[in-house]
Amino acid sequence: MTDEPPVLQLHHPADNRFTLRFISDDKQVRSEKATQLSEQSDIEMAIADESVGGETIYLLYTRTLFDAAYPEFETEEEVIEWFDTEFSEGDKQILFAVIDIFDGILTEKEEQGADFSTYKKMDLEKIPGVLNRVEWRQLVPDVGAELLSYFILAHPMPNTNHRTGIGLLDRYLTSYDEGFSMPDTGEEGRWYQWVREFIYDSKRILTLRNQLPLLKWAHQYGYERVERKEGIQIDLAEINVNRTDHRSYYTNRHLDRSCEFVETALNEADATHLQGETDDGKRAFVDRLRGAE
Repeated sequence: MTDEPPVLQLHHPADNRFTLRFISDDKQVRSEKATQLSEQSDIEMAIADESVGGETIYLLYTRTLFDAAYPEFETEEEVIEWFDTEFSEGDKQILFAVIDIFDGILTEKEEQGADFSTYKKMDLEKIPGVLNRVEWRQLVPDVGAELLSYFILAHPMPNTNHRTGIGLLDRYLTSYDEGFSMPDTGEEGRWYQWVREFIYDSKRILTLRNQLPLLKWAHQYGYERVERKEGIQIDLAEINVNRTDHRSYYTNRHLDRSCEFVETALNEADATHLQGETDDGKRAFVDRLRGAE
């Protein structure tokens, strides 16, 4: 009886803040890569060695260091000036909604006594790009799916990007029907069943979109499965690891999966009447957000 090939961990087993960056069957090659990365002052590294098929595989994990997860300002005037300089009036209104959603998640975690860790800087500057990418004036479910998908792909928050994205979808759908209420989703590690499949599929797709070339090497070295946080696994035998258009392909896959999720959310919320509603544009959405304050 032969041992099954190990599952490749995409986050370091001893510290999941570190993400797999490089893999090789040559220890010297890994050392050279580590030396190259050490020239970047904001990169911290961790290593691991594994035996696969009688061969030692050398893994290199990294994490990006940052001074603070959130923008730092000394006065309220500086905050106002930064927002006025960086964002249009319409984008600011949607940004304020995103920040409010995120603050609500933090407050909930504090009330529960739960830990909240940040793994990257907050990149609010990415959100206007998300909004510009959305094709407004389609059917409401299609606009909602694009808003959700592009937000998650941009990953602008220091954590809870899926929950924040779903919260933004909730605000969008509620702007068309004040009676709409997104069913409770649960949270990381305790997602409710109706949303869990979307979250896990989304994270698998994100991994394939961002790391397929690395996974191709892993497959060549004998790994058959990879695993990321929350125990989410990807079977490499079911993936075309030779795909060269992985960024665009999995971007489209993510949007398709988001469309399915929006349909599920409308069914769960008994709001299928919104499926035939036509979006009336970004400016109208902004006006509705402003009117709801």
